[in-house]
Amino acid sequence: MSLNDFNQAAHLERSKMALFKHRQKSIEAKFARDEELEFQVRIRSLRFVASWAALLKGDPENGVDRLVERLIREHMRAPGDDSAIAILQEHLGDLADESLLRRKLDEFLQDARAVVLYDKAG
Repeated sequence: MSLNDFNQAAHLERSKMALFKHRQKSIEAKFARDEELEFQVRIRSLRFVASWAALLKGDPENGVDRLVERLIREHMRAPGDDSAIAILQEHLGDLADESLLRRKLDEFLQDARAVVLYDKAG
């Protein structure tokens, strides 16, 4: 192998590594954007469900902000629907059972995803 061949091979190897690093950074950036988007969707859906719960309870003026704070705080501590359902059951009492709350959480999650994606596109 001549020196010129060796230099070309080394250059090709550096180019492959640079391309690999670029792809890796792109994938990591996409993952971070997707995670941020999902976080925004989840927070928006918790706002939607809190508004619905406050209306159901008949306290739309005072109940929403406190309930949203509790739902978000609990979501930060323990992500997922179970903690939100526990808070909503405590808030609503007999006005809504667990299956209704799960359906509403799913419904509002889809609504929030549509709103966030629309906002992001426009």
